[in-house]
Amino acid sequence: DMTMVQRNTITFQVCGHVYDNSPSPSFLDTCEIFYDTRASKYENPLITATSRSVISDIHALMRLCCAVDVPKPSSIIRTVLRLRTPDGPGGEPWFRALRVWTEVDDISETESFDGHKKSLVEHTLNVIFFPDLHTTYRIPKTLLLRHPPSPPSEPGSQLSLSLPTCPSLAIPGTPIVLPSPLHFQLPIMTRLSFNEQGQITYHVDIWDVRDVLRLIPGVRVVQWFVGRAGAWGLGWIGRKL
Repeated sequence: DMTMVQRNTITFQVCGHVYDNSPSPSFLDTCEIFYDTRASKYENPLITATSRSVISDIHALMRLCCAVDVPKPSSIIRTVLRLRTPDGPGGEPWFRALRVWTEVDDISETESFDGHKKSLVEHTLNVIFFPDLHTTYRIPKTLLLRHPPSPPSEPGSQLSLSLPTCPSLAIPGTPIVLPSPLHFQLPIMTRLSFNEQGQITYHVDIWDVRDVLRLIPGVRVVQWFVGRAGAWGLGWIGRKL
């Protein structure tokens, strides 16, 4: 519920700093604030980081991958020739190649008798290629709660409750709009453990291998067929034994 989200301010800020594509201070500063210096650990199915400096480097890389732009050819030439760019460092790119953001589904929190807290965040990681091609493309400036709570949000809340528009592609010359094959979603479960000072001691991101494989075109259909064929086969074996 909304009160649960408001109480998990650090949890919400960590998800925002890791998966947000808007300009913000260096994650090294936020990592020093959020993570314990002595017992910080970050894990996902692929990597394990056991120091705060490595965690900050990993999350800084993830933030860079959240927004990938292709610069104009003239800007590339000026950079190679070390010429001064008239547009400045904030010039418009040639086109936007990649955007990544997350939508929070649910946040739950528990607290033990000794003051240690644990937070569990269910969120969906969205990846979209060539976002400018999409007619209904929209990335929230703040993290979204996918399912809005029943009570209205309070004024000044940092949580956006508007539902995102699913990116889609329009067929030229027709009013037909199709779901985009360039938009991928990965459900993630993030678990955070806090010490009595409110700093993170353990951060783990969990995702299902099947969900990762579904990002590959055609794999979803294969999984649907294999899953049902396997269940039918096991049922047939069970009847014969």
